[in-house]
Amino acid sequence: MHHRIEIMSGESGWRLARPLLNAVWPIDVVAQLPWKDIAWADADHRILVLDDHDDVIAHAGLHLRDAQLDAGPVRICGVGGVATRYDCREQGLAAALMRRAVTEMRDTHRADFGLLFCEPRHAPLYARLGWRAFEGEVYVEQPQQGRVRFAVTDPLVFDLRTSPREGALDLCGLPW
Repeated sequence: MHHRIEIMSGESGWRLARPLLNAVWPIDVVAQLPWKDIAWADADHRILVLDDHDDVIAHAGLHLRDAQLDAGPVRICGVGGVATRYDCREQGLAAALMRRAVTEMRDTHRADFGLLFCEPRHAPLYARLGWRAFEGEVYVEQPQQGRVRFAVTDPLVFDLRTSPREGALDLCGLPW
């Protein structure tokens, strides 16, 4: 089976990715997850893996953000909504998707570092791909709450221009 990777705007890509994301995270599954009540940011861009029939079989959203690390400005490219169709797992698609995400972060968006949030069970995959734990505090915006500490899932960083491992990181908006 042949696969191709395409990058689209967040909105255009959403129309194509929605069936995959709804299949991977149906409402009844999300209702049981620790992040079920979080308001998430919409992706600025989407990286899609399509099969021979133009079906989206893997997805990652890219989130561009001017944020603050220890009160200093940083440019972050976040990765969120990483998903692979169940029958296409264990084929290296997520790894290919994440390698492409890093290329986009570094070369296209010139981010200071990459940032993603994941459940502990997924951390080994990201560690094999070069992502490292961020041990500091992360702050995000949430509707009706304002600025709050975000500790629902674990933050991981990908070193680009900087290599943050600790500090106070304010995303200055919704998480991804």
